[in-house]
Amino acid sequence: MSDDVLHMIQKREPVCQTEPVILVEEQFINISMCQCCKRVGLHYANLLCSFRILEFRGFASSVLKTNFINHAAYFPDHTNRIIIGTCHKDIQFCFTESEFFDFQQAMNEALLMLEVHQAMQE
Repeated sequence: MSDDVLHMIQKREPVCQTEPVILVEEQFINISMCQCCKRVGLHYANLLCSFRILEFRGFASSVLKTNFINHAAYFPDHTNRIIIGTCHKDIQFCFTESEFFDFQQAMNEALLMLEVHQAMQE
């Protein structure tokens, strides 16, 4: 590991000390919101993306509107997959049709749970 990468890892301060609000918790996906900073964390497999609430709503809405058949590409492993951009231009999710369906369901559930949580806070 390079010294620059090690330095970045060591300098990271804990973001918040509050218990996150769990919006979705499934086998390969966890979506939660920090009660302190109000950022939404999307943890899928070994990838973690962090969003402001409005950014997450936009991302989730975009995922829900995306049609797998219209956007899938044929990959060398003989499987159709869809590529979904993240908050970082060089990192994308790559899903099979069933994985994408599960991801869409999680996005939908997270949006609903976010609305419920925010309604309870008012």
